[in-house]
Amino acid sequence: SRRNQIAVYRLSIRGNLMKKLPACVFGFFVVGFLLVIGSSAHAQGNSSSQSLTVRGKLIALDGQSLRVSTGSGEVSVRLTDATKIVTEVPIKLSDIKSGLYLGTTAQKQLDGTFLASEVHVFADDERGLSEGHRPSSSVPSSTMTNANVERVEDVVVQDVKGPMMTLKYKSGEVKVFVPPNAPITKRVPGDRSLLKTGAVVSVGGLQGADGVLSAAQVTVRNLTD
Repeated sequence: SRRNQIAVYRLSIRGNLMKKLPACVFGFFVVGFLLVIGSSAHAQGNSSSQSLTVRGKLIALDGQSLRVSTGSGEVSVRLTDATKIVTEVPIKLSDIKSGLYLGTTAQKQLDGTFLASEVHVFADDERGLSEGHRPSSSVPSSTMTNANVERVEDVVVQDVKGPMMTLKYKSGEVKVFVPPNAPITKRVPGDRSLLKTGAVVSVGGLQGADGVLSAAQVTVRNLTD
């Protein structure tokens, strides 16, 4: 009868769907699994590089490759077409004024202020670079502060006259006294002719899983020392 034919037709369609359904589900599962694996690999690839700054003596130069000797060992550095080379020139103590953006290595004193061992004024296009206050990675028992100079006051500390800088960064501020014997420099543009063995350099960039530091910037601190 016609009713029986319709029932048989419906059963036939349902049977075909049930046969096809596992294949579809399996296909979706495979696609989803591949997407998860791809995302995981991408994340691992991104996490394999870390931001790093090292300071030391340039001991070897071969084309785009450098080797820098640091306090914790040698670091291999790779230059790229985008690597920026800068150097530093000495400036006077009186050149430190409010409004500058600078970095200073200093030691904390008993009264809560800091005593600078060196000061370097950043170039205008470096304002905001690595802003903050943190332990120094290159000088034991010292801090590194990159911040804006809020104000400068002439003071006398233990019979030594000099400027007391109030440095302000995003999460706070510190007071740093600069003694007359602290070296003060300003960063200026340089070129690769400055890269010579024996130069003291600071290299910042991304270090890959192979341990090679891909340099975003190389600062030549001193060509002879």
